[in-house]
Amino acid sequence: MTYFVDLTPYTYLERHDEDGRGPSDEPLLNVGWLDASHPFPTGAPPGGLMPALTELAKVRVRQTRGHHYCEICIRDLGDDAREAIREGMIARESAEFEVRGDNVAYAAPQLLLHYVDAHGYLPPAKFRAAALRSTS
Repeated sequence: MTYFVDLTPYTYLERHDEDGRGPSDEPLLNVGWLDASHPFPTGAPPGGLMPALTELAKVRVRQTRGHHYCEICIRDLGDDAREAIREGMIARESAEFEVRGDNVAYAAPQLLLHYVDAHGYLPPAKFRAAALRSTS
């Protein structure tokens, strides 16, 4: 998967419009595009964040044809990673989801839920607030 710094403009896959803006004309920003070679913020997620993200992630956008495996798990398992992939023990996903904020939308890989739950990734505060508002 491609690494993007949080809150940078989304450029990974083509959108349905020409100017890189969503249906409501909001800019689209990256959140949670992690890889094993870049540090990321960690911390305890606020109460309700995981259920909110789980609900939001049910709406898959920009589905791809292949799967991406968690590079952090692969790095941490080292030589055992290949067998863990074969056994289905490494998290994998193949789509994105979006979260609507105030005059902005956030594009996140489906693996973001795994990153928060398994690796303690703490998404940016504005994204967390938008996720929590979206499902309340």
